[in-house]
Amino acid sequence: MRIILFVAFILSALSGSARASGRKLTGTPGVRSALPDEHPYQKTLRKFLGTLTEKDFTHGITGGLKAVPAGDDPEYLYRTHLLTLMPQPLVGSKRGAPAVNAPSSLFVLANIEKAEGVMIPPVWPEPLVTFTNWQYAGNVYQGNRALKLRAFVTSTIHLTMMDDQLDHHPERGGARADWFGNQLIIMAHPYPGFKDVLPAEVQKAYETGLRRMGQRALDWGPVGEEPNLDMVPVVGLWHVSKAIDDPAFSKDAEAYARRICTDPRHFHAAGFWFDNRGIDMGYQGTTNFFAVWAALASDWPFAKEAVAKSYRLRAHLCLPEPGGTWFVGPSHFNSRTSSDAWGDQWEWGGARDQIASLVTDEAIYLARLPALGELKDAPAKRAFAFNGQIAENPVSGKRGFLKNEELRSNPWKWRLWQSFNFPATVNAGYESYPKGSYARHEKLLQENSPWLKSPFQRDESFVRDFAKVFTVAKFPKQAVIVHSGPVGIPGQEDGTFKFAGPLGFGGGQLSAYWTPATGSVILGRRAGNTWDKTFDKIEDWRTWPIHAVSGCNLDGKVFTSARIREPDVVSDLKSDQGTVQVSGMIPIEQLGQGKVLQGRIGYQRTFQIDAGKVRVETRIKAGGQDKLAECYETIPIYLHDAQRQAKSVPTAIAFQVDGQWLPATSEYRDKVAGVKLTRFEGEVRIMFDQLQRVKLSPADWTDSFLSRARCRNLMIDLLEGAAPAVLKGEKVVRYQISP
Repeated sequence: MRIILFVAFILSALSGSARASGRKLTGTPGVRSALPDEHPYQKTLRKFLGTLTEKDFTHGITGGLKAVPAGDDPEYLYRTHLLTLMPQPLVGSKRGAPAVNAPSSLFVLANIEKAEGVMIPPVWPEPLVTFTNWQYAGNVYQGNRALKLRAFVTSTIHLTMMDDQLDHHPERGGARADWFGNQLIIMAHPYPGFKDVLPAEVQKAYETGLRRMGQRALDWGPVGEEPNLDMVPVVGLWHVSKAIDDPAFSKDAEAYARRICTDPRHFHAAGFWFDNRGIDMGYQGTTNFFAVWAALASDWPFAKEAVAKSYRLRAHLCLPEPGGTWFVGPSHFNSRTSSDAWGDQWEWGGARDQIASLVTDEAIYLARLPALGELKDAPAKRAFAFNGQIAENPVSGKRGFLKNEELRSNPWKWRLWQSFNFPATVNAGYESYPKGSYARHEKLLQENSPWLKSPFQRDESFVRDFAKVFTVAKFPKQAVIVHSGPVGIPGQEDGTFKFAGPLGFGGGQLSAYWTPATGSVILGRRAGNTWDKTFDKIEDWRTWPIHAVSGCNLDGKVFTSARIREPDVVSDLKSDQGTVQVSGMIPIEQLGQGKVLQGRIGYQRTFQIDAGKVRVETRIKAGGQDKLAECYETIPIYLHDAQRQAKSVPTAIAFQVDGQWLPATSEYRDKVAGVKLTRFEGEVRIMFDQLQRVKLSPADWTDSFLSRARCRNLMIDLLEGAAPAVLKGEKVVRYQISP
């Protein structure tokens, strides 16, 4: 999210300062002071706006929404309950736009076309249309013509101004599909809601403009950089196709969406959208928000299938902590963020996942079905929320509130998110509620369906393959997650945004080891990137909580098997056991350091999983060209979350030496036979096939970006105390992990 908002800020600043030309430019230099009328459809829309007076925008409502009985239909009530789960749609409040309270005068053409620019009224059209169309007897604004016209005027300004900017000044921003999708939604989503108040010729003109804008996105095509942004035009194009009702356009829009949801260049069969050619479960949450929207709104089976696959993977990467109310998972493979799948972005207090349960049973364990008595309170609850929004009018940059007559418009300019604070302006579960969803969920409850629980809390054992990217195994006494898939591009050489740090750690890792008593006791994590810096500082490589072979040469340059971007994978999985083998060459150049290794170091790791244990064998092989100062097999021990679990005792780590268990420290212990990990009420042991020289990393690792996860690396000395040493021949370490 931080990256998105930064890009939005920069590009909106550019759009405000860029040089402009063309007709109807007066007043402030470089700023258009009148609506475009270059194209016939623009002329028609502008002419119609010129006929509207303040009276047309005066809604005439003085009282608020009322709490009235809403009947006993559970489907209507559940749909309305979904509407209460998000602040959106916002028609006021300090986070929204005062669409209802704004003075009628702001919407007349004379007050839109100003010397300082074309002024956009304080309205977000999508939520205003949802609000106006909300079917509830207590909604005194339902069907209000004036509010529909307010939405029309604002959407028309966006439509015509954006079209003009792309015609003449695409450098000002928005000239690619992923940065344009939100504009499509603003223009197209509200149209069916205000279409009925427009003359036929104005409807035709508006639809002509929508077609032009939708065709731009089709012609540009997906970008393939950030899937969370690439998914937005999928939603926008569907709304355009619904608005203009043209079979040919609808076919092209569907083809675009199919490409995003099925093409292996964009969507992996494992259940994730590629993020900088890797995976990011944090940003996948944002992608899921719009993917769920597209799946609910459209009749595209492939969109629903993609959401199902995404939520299936998500469920298998979220491991319950003891007590079962909070989950954690691995994040080392993420391209950008430090958050695990449970802490993904844009979950909106659980609303996104509740809405996803309307699409797929894979999300039903995340959803709660209130009792009918509670559901009956939902309409009044939402009415109360709308009244609260309408009662607030913010003062920009000041404390307090403006009077209604003091509300003002602002010069139009392109932004990545026009609504900025709340890019998600509507509630897709309410907007596109599938009839029968309440009955379906109630039936699962009556049957006590296993879908109502996380895969790790069901009474089942399994070994599941996620397209050789993840292998997830769960048995009564343990669960294992192995990541063997791709991570993000090493140098952003394909023109995508260049981040300061690594785009994920892969190479084939034991991502998580879990037991019911300990929770996640081994867990791979990363610290993540913002737009201008990385939290995975290379000087801290010894503390990076990754299951990898890592070390440094005599110059201190760091290498790691975790930057083998796409290891070769061979797996043999059965219902009760499985073997996964990964192999590759440790990159000679990596982590932005230039050449780190002189020779090639071959790497192979094998995981053997059954009901009682996981066995790991790691091999590296070199020809003797490199002299190393350090080289370790690291195993990331999950301690706890320093914020959520501040009062819990972190995982205790002990080394077994000569039959005795000794507290583990950052000082080497020789002849270590095993490691004991004690967490909550359980214990896990890592037993070596041969005695090893072992220590802990110099310090705990703590995520300071999007979580407060704390880890500590177990470091197995592959140089066996002979550092510095020439790496020649083969080094092998084998161990078994079990409850």
